[in-house]
Amino acid sequence: MLAPVGLRVVRASSVMAGLVSGGRIAARSIRMVTVSADRRIRPPGDRHHVRVNRRRSWIVLPAAALSVAALGAAVVVVVRAVSSKEAPNVADAVAVALAAVTSGVAVLGWARNRAAPRAARPDQVSAAKDTLVALVRNAWRAESMIRGLEPDPIPVVWRLTDDTGLLHHRHLIGEGSLEGVGNAVAELAGDFLKLRRRRLVITGGPGAGKTTLAIQLLLELTGKGRDPADPVPVLLSLSSWDPAAEDLHSWLTRSLERNYEALGSAEFGSGVALELVRGGHILPVMDGLDELPRPHRAAIVRALNASLDAAESYILTSRTEELAEAVEDAKQPLPSAAVIAPAPLTPADAEGYLRTCLPPAPGPVWENVLDGLRTGELKGLSQLTAAPLGLWLLRAVYIDPQADPAPLTGRLGQDPDELRGHLWDGLISVLLTTRSPGASPAGRAGPPELTPRHVWDAGQTRRHLSYLARVLGKNGTRDLAWWRLGGLVLDADERRRAATTTCLVVGVVFGMVAAFAGRLHPLVTLPVGFSAGLGVMTTTLRGFTGTPGHVSVEFRGRVRDLARQITIVLLLRILIGMVSVSGAALVADAQPGLAIEAGIWAGLALGPGLVLIQWMQQPTPLTAATTPYHGWRASRTLAVLCAAVPGVGGGVVTGLVSGLANGPWFGLRLGVLSGAFLALGLGLTMLRHSAWPAYLITTRHLAEQGKCPRDLMDFLDDAHRLGLLRVVGPVYQFRHADLQDHLAAGTRVPARPRGGA
Repeated sequence: MLAPVGLRVVRASSVMAGLVSGGRIAARSIRMVTVSADRRIRPPGDRHHVRVNRRRSWIVLPAAALSVAALGAAVVVVVRAVSSKEAPNVADAVAVALAAVTSGVAVLGWARNRAAPRAARPDQVSAAKDTLVALVRNAWRAESMIRGLEPDPIPVVWRLTDDTGLLHHRHLIGEGSLEGVGNAVAELAGDFLKLRRRRLVITGGPGAGKTTLAIQLLLELTGKGRDPADPVPVLLSLSSWDPAAEDLHSWLTRSLERNYEALGSAEFGSGVALELVRGGHILPVMDGLDELPRPHRAAIVRALNASLDAAESYILTSRTEELAEAVEDAKQPLPSAAVIAPAPLTPADAEGYLRTCLPPAPGPVWENVLDGLRTGELKGLSQLTAAPLGLWLLRAVYIDPQADPAPLTGRLGQDPDELRGHLWDGLISVLLTTRSPGASPAGRAGPPELTPRHVWDAGQTRRHLSYLARVLGKNGTRDLAWWRLGGLVLDADERRRAATTTCLVVGVVFGMVAAFAGRLHPLVTLPVGFSAGLGVMTTTLRGFTGTPGHVSVEFRGRVRDLARQITIVLLLRILIGMVSVSGAALVADAQPGLAIEAGIWAGLALGPGLVLIQWMQQPTPLTAATTPYHGWRASRTLAVLCAAVPGVGGGVVTGLVSGLANGPWFGLRLGVLSGAFLALGLGLTMLRHSAWPAYLITTRHLAEQGKCPRDLMDFLDDAHRLGLLRVVGPVYQFRHADLQDHLAAGTRVPARPRGGA
């Protein structure tokens, strides 16, 4: 029986390879026919390596249809040739069908890409630009309301900086003082439009209002008085741009297509986002340079300078110190960019702003607070409100919720540190109340990215954040990296105990389920169960010190690695076949011929899967282009896929073979059990980037102790949406360092022992 099966496999593989090769040759032939037309369509000298929408070619779809028809005819010929003297067999039929489908899909997919609609016309680009203006303004007006920018922005005074290391050649900027106030941003916007190249860098310390000013400028530049010829300001987070992977053109195009789906409407033609970018119709407002890792900040500066011909204007925000480091590391300034910084708020400025937020007759208590602020008698309050952040905290906690300000006139008003902590605590409760899922802050519906997706208790939220803040402080870091959580909160002995406990639980549960549900002997099921548990334990221990990964099917530059993985897995196939032969003969009581066939099919079923899960695993680049939540989801997907591929493949083959020998019910039970064993004992063992299983065990351990919620990543994501955390590339950080320091003082966390890995 072995020889016929082997011949079928060889013959089927040859048929599949021949048809796939034929499909590729057909696609290449069609590509050669239409390459001249493509060259005429692409603009000469276009050096931006992005996908350009090509004109519809009349030859593409007919050629593709003829190719698919030829493939169908080839399938018929091959089937007749293979099966003319013998009964049809499963191997030949499956091989021919898969080959035909694969080749047909490849040709049709290529044809679809080639037959792209006609590029957007100038009138369509103009209409899309008008639509984008409305979309941008509506979205950021909602956020400005939530941030308290309308109708009373904080009166921060902005001026050109005196730092010659940041302000590159003052005479290249243009005429004008470029000075403005946050509550009268129209003048500042007018000065910006008068700049020679309209490049503005907004700097300042923590809580200085950099992002606030960027939003105010965006709203002013999209207002009623805008010139239709001016570019549309679009606020983007620099954390989504990896200059090593894509240039500025590609990033802006991708961001527009992702954030403003209306631009994909058929009325605007094809590729209108790219046309807007290439035509200079977009003013990128790039926020959060300081929130990126230091090497990434320098790369952004170099990429901006290299792309100035494509982006003649931009607005950039960054903390002053981080911008200076980026310029120094990049060894080049930002040419012709006006760099502005805020002036400190005076007590009179703070008092005037608070009065605009209060009723005309605020009452005697508020009058005492304002008088103490103006005269300096409440020195803690005066120091706190010298920065826009402190002034905003005071308004968010006391004025907007209409709270009683009496505590401000006592000890709180004299101690700036105690007052700041009091306001941070109050802010957590206020944000959870006003931005709960389904609630609209102050009666207005805000952008969904500012609304948490779950309901959290204020007290528990503070305790969880306090615990995490203390953990970070004990380990001397500001970065909350989810894949390092186990190493931060568990010492080496605790990690080993957690992994061992998981191994025992998996082994006992698996063995008992297999013994009772599968009606197999415990001497067989218990060793198999503990083997699966050992696979989980090995993966978990490796994951505590590992890095996150993701699924990648990119062939470029990875052909040699694929060949190496195929060589390794060929040896594993032999081993799997031998094990399957023994298992089919002993456990399923199969005949020798059926056992041998089971071994061959098991090797064929699991071999490609093992090649796939070894080759597709790639480390997640820990750059700013990867957000924590998406990196966590990618690692979870990788772990699930690594377990599912051998689990499903091996389970199906084992179930079919054992079902043929002992009946379908026995085959179903044995297939499920063997699939679970292969998923845990083999799939997870081959998981090289096993940070997610270790994270899962760590969060369950912390949740049992009440230190963190079980769904920690959802909690952190919602804290980011509320503004309590910020995203810095692939990690979370507390929005402000003093918030972390304040919360860390509220929970005691034992220091992690120095010994151990």
